[in-house]
Amino acid sequence: MRAQGAGDPARGRAIVEATPESLPRHLGNALRCTSCHLDGGARASAGSWHGIAATYPRYRARRGAVETLPQRVNECLTRSLAGRALADTARAMRDVVAWLDSLGRLPRLPKPDTVRVAGDTLRGARTYVVACARCHGATGREGGVAPPLWGARSFSVGAGMARQTVLATFVRHNMPYDGAAMLEAQDAADVAAWLLRRPRPDHPGKARDWPRGDAPDDVAYATDAARAAGRPLPPPRPLLRRALLP
Repeated sequence: MRAQGAGDPARGRAIVEATPESLPRHLGNALRCTSCHLDGGARASAGSWHGIAATYPRYRARRGAVETLPQRVNECLTRSLAGRALADTARAMRDVVAWLDSLGRLPRLPKPDTVRVAGDTLRGARTYVVACARCHGATGREGGVAPPLWGARSFSVGAGMARQTVLATFVRHNMPYDGAAMLEAQDAADVAAWLLRRPRPDHPGKARDWPRGDAPDDVAYATDAARAAGRPLPPPRPLLRRALLP
């Protein structure tokens, strides 16, 4: 019997797997939690949720403070899903946290090697046509059988996937999804570099990220702390108006 106020892990699993249908008022694009956390969060190379709940609360540099698990869920909802945050006490939040808690007892899975090579956008455009378009669509904005990779229906510039190393690593170890051809690290870096220069939703307040001035070099936008420290700033990216504010 669950304690009063406790979430339902089965319902939480349904929410992360069918996010648009479960949270239509809080979703700002066409993605779902498992668009990035593949195999229901069980794939080691794609943001596995195994054991993750046990690591919270914890300090996160992007916030510059200790972050709770509900706050981390809302980070994904507002950034990767370009949506609107849930209240910590909302039933849906309690259910998602209960699902993550149920996975928190499992052993953590090893992370894949990070792809750190520089990408070439011209090569990336060609690789997209050959390796990605059959699933994500010729334009990549609306998606095909797979999620859209840019445009108003894709992840925001504030998402982790908007960083070169994060997206390149994800592509290298997980794409193409059908396994028809595994990309080399350079190919993955090229595709990531090209994709990340396509338009995508803005993330209001992004300049306040990494308030201690320790933003990674591949962050896609300038932060206030980086400006104050006189650090080199990234070139502007094409940004779109969001459907929902965080």
